[in-house]
Amino acid sequence: MPDQRALLLGRLASAIDGVADVAQQLGPPATQAKAPAPSPPPLASVGRPWTLAAAMEPIATPAVERAAPAGAASQATAMPYEPPPPLEHHRSWIPLAAIGSSLIVLIVIAVVGVHFLTGGTSDHPRSPSTAQIQLTGVRPLASAPAAGSIPPTQVSFPAKTSVVDIEVNSGGQAGQAPVQVVVRVGQPAQAIIQNAYVLSQSGATVIPLASPDGAFAPGEYTVTITYKGKLLGATAFAVH
Repeated sequence: MPDQRALLLGRLASAIDGVADVAQQLGPPATQAKAPAPSPPPLASVGRPWTLAAAMEPIATPAVERAAPAGAASQATAMPYEPPPPLEHHRSWIPLAAIGSSLIVLIVIAVVGVHFLTGGTSDHPRSPSTAQIQLTGVRPLASAPAAGSIPPTQVSFPAKTSVVDIEVNSGGQAGQAPVQVVVRVGQPAQAIIQNAYVLSQSGATVIPLASPDGAFAPGEYTVTITYKGKLLGATAFAVH
């Protein structure tokens, strides 16, 4: 028995040695690990010993200046920097503009209102009859018309006629403006009647023309009606 045990132990040892040789050949070479170097001991703070007066002194903080980039420096030299306008400027300008536009609108409305209110009045109002005097016809009559009748036109009268009636028709209400009626005869024409008459507001006025000599002499007579030198109408008649 002892011989067999010794034999087995010898065979086991030789097998273990063979396995160790094979593992040593297949695996990477073993490296020896180095322990990390110990960190140096902390440095002792350098300075004066602590006192209450030293603790109350302010600590000076060094100013840190930022280095501007090279591109920004070149742009700064090329274009001067202009700060934007403050917001308060725009805020103050907008209300002023709104108030100014409102005042302008109110002034325009007031001017237009005054113009319409005073447009029909003036310091020297024009006589309404000035623009309304517009004659549509002037004719000598055969005789003085009766109420509601329309006498025929007569352009020739017998000798020793003392009164010749003429009818004047106006286009509208003539008002109270007087017109000038002038009767002329002969060549050159000589004025024998020159009187002012007020036309009737009804639009038809009969004006009697009385001869200053008591009777019209034979001849050709012309009748003109003017207002402030402007001719409004004319007619003619003859006496034989």
